Order: sequence, then structure tokens, then C-alpha cells
Amino acid sequence: MTGRVDQLLAGYARGDAISQDARSIRDRLRASGVKSDLFVPADRIAPDVQGDCLPLEQYAAGAGNMVIYHASIGSPIDAVYHRTPARRIMRYHNITPASFYEPYDAGTAGILAQARDQLKTLADAARFVWCDSIYNADELRMLGCRNVGVLPLFYRPADLRTEPDPRMLDRLGGGLTNILFVGRLVPNKCVEDLVLAYAWYSRHFNPASRLLIAGSDRSCPRYDAMLKLLAGRLNLTNVCFLGFVSPTQLSACYRSAGLFVCASRHEGYCLPLVEAMAHGVPVLARRCGGMPEAMGTGGALYDEADPRDLAVLWSRLLGDDGLRRDLVASQVQRVAELDQRDLDADVRQLIKD
Repeated sequence: MTGRVDQLLAGYARGDAISQDARSIRDRLRASGVKSDLFVPADRIAPDVQGDCLPLEQYAAGAGNMVIYHASIGSPIDAVYHRTPARRIMRYHNITPASFYEPYDAGTAGILAQARDQLKTLADAARFVWCDSIYNADELRMLGCRNVGVLPLFYRPADLRTEPDPRMLDRLGGGLTNILFVGRLVPNKCVEDLVLAYAWYSRHFNPASRLLIAGSDRSCPRYDAMLKLLAGRLNLTNVCFLGFVSPTQLSACYRSAGLFVCASRHEGYCLPLVEAMAHGVPVLARRCGGMPEAMGTGGALYDEADPRDLAVLWSRLLGDDGLRRDLVASQVQRVAELDQRDLDADVRQLIKD
């Protein structure tokens, strides 16, 4: 492998799984002596990471270079990817179906629909497509895409742990049982299912409890507004919308949580599940998309549950000490498996000609 290996991303932000994936690939390439940068549309770079990537306008690669294109939504990077003379690799992270956004954001729904329409064309332009889950790879194979393989997100669970923010620990203390969700507030996450389940749980099982919702509220403002109106209408004063949290604040959320819950109906992988397991928090998630792959043999999965049934599951997982021990033991084993992964070997596979 000679020349540069650059990456194109639709956006770049701290705490974003795709950004973290690209950053890990870049850092390992650089450590091996390969020149590598991240290129992102200037208006999609978060202010606190401005110095960690370059504006897309500065991207200029020659035929002797390679480019890794991270596909997740329609973006100006698509046209750059098509024009580049560099050898092209696609990294497919899944595209959320537009139907989730249609009730809340017609503009984003249109972008997602267009991105799905163009997906096979973009995949066929690549020498190889590396997906971050079998679920995502199967989706492309069903479209008739060739040269598709699987390399999970580039991370080690040990790298996901950091010291907790003491002020956030104090804020989340007070003797209440904390039930935690982490992720962007977007419609496919189905956070309303968690709010409705918490209404049952707090009224029928444990009023001394709190639902913590940690994640950016900027991706779909109308959906975020709906969630807050729902919590208000149900008079759920202990549903806490924390917004975007720093890595140390996130660590405090995990440290304070008695249970991690995810009701998402569409996920390509879902890294917060592994983060929660790495922090020793029992995990309960819907059996959907790439989430069973992320969890492996760890944690607990459910198929479908109405709010009352989901509240019953929470009560059992929080109240049965033997079950919790078994659940955490299964997660410890899963985290140990993931920590043994040879990430450097996988990077070499990613860029192999």
C-alpha cells in the first residue's frame, strides 16, 4: 500500500460513532506510517473538533491514493467521492429509512430517501465495501452489491471508559434508581416507548426512580419537542433530558445507572450498548437491526413489548439480584471478547488492494 489514505465523512462530532470509527482508522494508519486525514463539509464540523479534521474543499487526491467514504446519509461528499481519481473504498454504516422522519422533518426524510436510491450506485463505484455489521452487509447484498465484507466499528471497549465527572455524579445521585438511554434524539430510536414504559414503571413499581435521556437534541427538533411534550403531559417530572454530554459526563451517567435501555427500531450497530456493558451496566435492548450483533451473548434482548410489559421487564432486571449477576457476567464475557480484537490487522484488511 502506497500513497495517502484519506476519509470522507458527512459530519464530524465528538461522541458520534461514525466519527469515532474514522478517527480510530486514521490514527492507526498514521501510527503505521501512512499519511491520512479526515475531510468533512465545513458546516458539518462541530466547533470543539474543528482542529481534528479538514474542510471537504481541501480534499485533492491523486490516482496513487486511496479514499474511504463513510456512507450514512446524502451529503456533498457523494459528488467528491464520484469524482476522485483515488481508489475508492466504501464504509457502510446504514441509512435510516425515510419513513421514520416523515412525520417530523420532510427535508431530512427527502435526503434519506435520495441517499437510499443512490446507495447501490455508490457501492458499485467502490473497489470494496466494508460494512460495520452483518445486518448492514446483508442489506447491500440484497441490493445486488458485490465485493461486500464486514469489519465492525473500530474501537475497544477499554477505550470507551473514562473517569466520570464528579459534578454529574452528584447531580445523578440522591438515592433514586436511574434508568439510562444514550443516543441522538431521532425518530428511529423510539424514545417515546421508553417514556411511556417509565410512566408505568414509576407509578406501579418504583416511584423513587429517574429516566435519564442523554443525547443531542439537534438532529430532529420536532421529535425532541414531541418527547418533552409527552413527558410533560404524563406529568413525569423525573424524566431528565440531559442533552449532549461530554465524555466525562457520559461516564458519570453510566456509573450512576442501574439499567441501560434501548427501544430503537432501526440500528446498523449501536455502540452505546457496548459502552454500557463496558461500564458494568445491565443492558436491555430491542432485538432489531444490528443490535444483537453488538451485544453478542451479553445483555438481554426483547422482541416486542407494550409499555406495561416493558415496565415489568425493567422491574425484574432491576429487582432480581441473581438475574442481574448473570446478565452482568454475560456482558463481562462479551466485553472481553471485543477487547481481544486486533484492530491494526483489521485496518490493514480495510485498505488491502
